[in-house]
Amino acid sequence: MHAPDRDAPRPDPDDLLLMGRVLKAHGTNGEAKVAPDTDDPARFEALQTVYLGRSPDRAVPRRVEGVRHQTTKRGPLILLKLDGTDDRTAAEALRRQHVYAAEADLPPLGEDERFIHDLVGLAVVTEEGERLGTVDGVEQAPAHDVFVVAREDDDENDEPALIPGVEEFVREVDLDGGRIVVRPIEGMFE
Repeated sequence: MHAPDRDAPRPDPDDLLLMGRVLKAHGTNGEAKVAPDTDDPARFEALQTVYLGRSPDRAVPRRVEGVRHQTTKRGPLILLKLDGTDDRTAAEALRRQHVYAAEADLPPLGEDERFIHDLVGLAVVTEEGERLGTVDGVEQAPAHDVFVVAREDDDENDEPALIPGVEEFVREVDLDGGRIVVRPIEGMFE
């Protein structure tokens, strides 16, 4: 069994941000392969404690002993070594766990950066003020992020609209106003 980091304070589950998902064990010394859910996998290097669990409210703190990076054809992976995970069997037991970090433990964001959880739920409106829907999520594509927008009162089309997170389409992110102003192209919301 893996020993939780008893010295780590238990943050509110709402303050835990998804950093990645454990895929499988790596090697024989207890490292786990983690698929990062952050656009900057180097953020793992700043963490002394992560929280593992299937959901934020069930996540337990674990002290980080080491972070290495691995580049694959499918993208970057993190090789994460945690206290108390000393062999392949222990690392394999972490499969399918989510890796969370307390927001306060992460390095500050750059001027134009936002946490995904700050964007989910924002209203999506045109430059003319027409409400199109609500941000339901953000997917990371190789070239740029893509906003997944639940359409406003659209019973005919249950598929979300996808808006590339580039300046041509996303004109303003107004966290204080609770909205994202977009310039959709013809057909984007049809």
